[in-house]
Amino acid sequence: MDLTKMLKEYSSIKIRAKPEVKTLPRFSLTVDIIGYKRCPRQYYYFVEKGFVPAHTLQIFYGTIIHEVLDRVHHHYRGFENPKTKGKIPTDKEVEKYFNEVENSLKARGIRAINKRLRDQALDILKRFNKIEGPYLYPLVIDTEHRVKGLGNGYIMEGVVDVLISSDADPEKAAKDPSNCEIWDYKGQKRPKENSSDLQYYKYQMLVYSALYKIKNKCLPKTAKIYFLNELTNTTKRPSSAILEIKVTPKEIERALQEFDKIAKQIIKSKELGRWDPPNPKRAKEIIDTCVICDLRWSCPAWKKGPFKMSYP
Repeated sequence: MDLTKMLKEYSSIKIRAKPEVKTLPRFSLTVDIIGYKRCPRQYYYFVEKGFVPAHTLQIFYGTIIHEVLDRVHHHYRGFENPKTKGKIPTDKEVEKYFNEVENSLKARGIRAINKRLRDQALDILKRFNKIEGPYLYPLVIDTEHRVKGLGNGYIMEGVVDVLISSDADPEKAAKDPSNCEIWDYKGQKRPKENSSDLQYYKYQMLVYSALYKIKNKCLPKTAKIYFLNELTNTTKRPSSAILEIKVTPKEIERALQEFDKIAKQIIKSKELGRWDPPNPKRAKEIIDTCVICDLRWSCPAWKKGPFKMSYP
């Protein structure tokens, strides 16, 4: 076949361009909304750019608490081994799950900064298992319960730690979402009542309740936060361990409006390439965040800051 003729035939072929599919941005409540709300500059470096913080204390403690408890719940429900169904894990079994999660975190470069912190996390998990296991585990309907909803040009996402039946019969409650409680575990002491941290946590549970309603067509019966470090040196649950959040349509509407406001701010920051630090007054309010931030020495909010230079 004549090459010139063949090239002419091929050059006349018209291929329709594939239409561009526009995808909606996804915003996680804890990573994106609360992270940006706390500090846009820190959010840019550690979420948008994916930088890894030098100190992984908070990541280690929170992750190992959540992942071990998830395995403990699976143990009781017999997911991995049918023989463990209905049985509370022993201290030895809790430690086994702890070691497995710890090794997984080490492989990702996340470790406890010292043995004391590691031992504290393990002790808290064993105490929780003994104190709450007989009461709580039989009522668990689901763990790592994913919820999401469509926002104004974006998708809202969240993960509820545990769905708890408020009825003695979890199977019955599972069929009636309005009879379920949403619970979140926090590996820390309960913050002071007017602290910004506690307000963040309450806000988190209200948004989860809103997303739960989108998924299940009803609100959860209640929302609770369990502060595990309140179990330090005790064999009984102290009243300070659990915080119950009042879930009302009015409060949920406010929470969703706040979510929408922050989501739009993130979108605008991306468009402008601008990620402003908090003003000095706001920085003082979140100093617990700033004091462990790798960016603190160059942060405009702390030009006259109290942070001394230190070696890694």
